Amino acid sequence: MLEVCHLAHGFGRQPALWEIPHLRWRGESLVHLQGDNGSGKTTLMRLLAGLEVPRQGTVRWSLDDAPAQPPPCPGRLLYLHQQPYLFDTTVAGNLHYIARWNGWRGEAMRRRIDEMLERCGLAEHARQRARSLSGGERMRLALARAWLLSPRVLLLDEPTASLDRQAVRDVAALVGALHASGCAVVLSAHQPSELTERCDEHWYIAHQRLGVATREAPLPA
Repeated sequence: MLEVCHLAHGFGRQPALWEIPHLRWRGESLVHLQGDNGSGKTTLMRLLAGLEVPRQGTVRWSLDDAPAQPPPCPGRLLYLHQQPYLFDTTVAGNLHYIARWNGWRGEAMRRRIDEMLERCGLAEHARQRARSLSGGERMRLALARAWLLSPRVLLLDEPTASLDRQAVRDVAALVGALHASGCAVVLSAHQPSELTERCDEHWYIAHQRLGVATREAPLPA
C-alpha cells in the first residue's frame, strides 16, 4: 500500500511542479503515469522511490504486511531509469552480481540465472558485453536484474523511450509477465504503446494536480 499526503515538490525558489493532497494505492495494479514533458513525472517517481526528499508532505509504503515506512524500501521497491546503469561486464555477469548480493551461490544460482536469461530472450547474448547491447536489449537486461530480486513494486521511468516497435513489444511482454508474477508496476510514458495498453490504472499530471482513473472509475470528461 502506498499513501501520499500533502506532497509538493519543486526546485530552488521555483513554484511547486504539482501538489498531491492525498493518494492511496493498493499496490496491485499496472499503472500508467501520464503528463506533458516537464510536468514532473520523473520527479514524482524519484520521490516515490526515495531518491529525493520532498519539499513538503510524506510518502509512506506498507509492503508485505510490514509497518508503513518512508522510502527507500531496499529489495522490495525498485526504480529503473529509462537508461538503466549496467555493470561493465557480460550480460550473464550483470545477473551474477545481483544474485551474489542476494546471497545465492552454486548450482541454484546458475540455474536461476539461466532461467532468467531464457525468459528475457537474452540467452544467446549471455557472454556479450552488456554495454554493447541495443536499447531494447539493455532494458530487458535491466528488467531481468530487477526480476531476480523479486520486487514488490517496480517504478519504470519511460521504459520504452526511443525503442522500435518490436523492442516495445518485447518489453511489454516482460513487464506483463513480471506483473502477473505479483509485482505491482508504475510506469511513466509520454506516448501510448502496447505497454501502456496493458495498464488498468492511469495517473494524470495536469494543471499541477494528479488525477487517478481506473477502468471502473474513469476521469470525468
